[in-house]
Amino acid sequence: MKSKNNNLLGISFMILSMFCLSINDMTYKYLSFHFPVWESVFFRALSGSIIALILTIYFGFNKLKTKKPLGHLIRAFSASGCVVFYIYGINNLMLSENIAIAHSAPIIAAFLAVPILGERIGILRTSAILIGFIGVLIIVKPGTDLFKLESLYPLISACFMASVYLSTRSVMSTDSSVAIIFYYSFALLITSLVFFPKDFIMPNIGQILIASSLGIMGSLGHFFMSQAAKYADVAVTSPFEYSSFIFVGLMGFLIFAEVPTYSIYLGGFIIIFSGIFIAYRERKNIN
Repeated sequence: MKSKNNNLLGISFMILSMFCLSINDMTYKYLSFHFPVWESVFFRALSGSIIALILTIYFGFNKLKTKKPLGHLIRAFSASGCVVFYIYGINNLMLSENIAIAHSAPIIAAFLAVPILGERIGILRTSAILIGFIGVLIIVKPGTDLFKLESLYPLISACFMASVYLSTRSVMSTDSSVAIIFYYSFALLITSLVFFPKDFIMPNIGQILIASSLGIMGSLGHFFMSQAAKYADVAVTSPFEYSSFIFVGLMGFLIFAEVPTYSIYLGGFIIIFSGIFIAYRERKNIN
């Protein structure tokens, strides 16, 4: 059991992580007005890879040693898929709507842990998973005239993120945070080069600086997140992951004048409640 001081440190790292990643959401939204999606992905990957290489040189290349190469492969490309579909969501939806749906990732992870990790869940966690998906349905509105196909982007992103959660459980037990950032960053870079946009638009100096910040804030976000997992149990820090909903909501309103609908508030609240409850039950280890 980790101490209260370590838990407080882990919570602080998680909130810092969500703040950094929320700033990235604002940057992606800005870039979406000027560049193709895959160009934004490329700049995120390129700047992130440079940061990852600097971290590796600073901490030593021995940090890249891994006992679980398959785990890193699954995590790295799952994280890449998560980023790509998340950016597509940002391009087509309100920021608060996109992140509310994406926050269903822990709920999906709890569901997938049964067939993949062989975990058993009881009636309470099963109910929380179902309630969480009801929150997603409230926002997505399938079968109605308000349904948007673009709403599936953050949902697909959440599925990839669920895979990241499950693989991270294994990788973090033996490997360093530097290795996680390094392999993820270069997996994203490889993916962006494969799908490099034919309609590439040359950015000006100011836009290059803004795009470069994606790698800095993204790497910081993932580093702080891994540190949160290092100092505190996931069940302690995971509820504070939802602070990003507050950060993104405020930034979206102040910067882009986005006003979320009541269905986003209601669905987002249900998803957050379900995610926190699932984390609590996993901490108690009561099925």
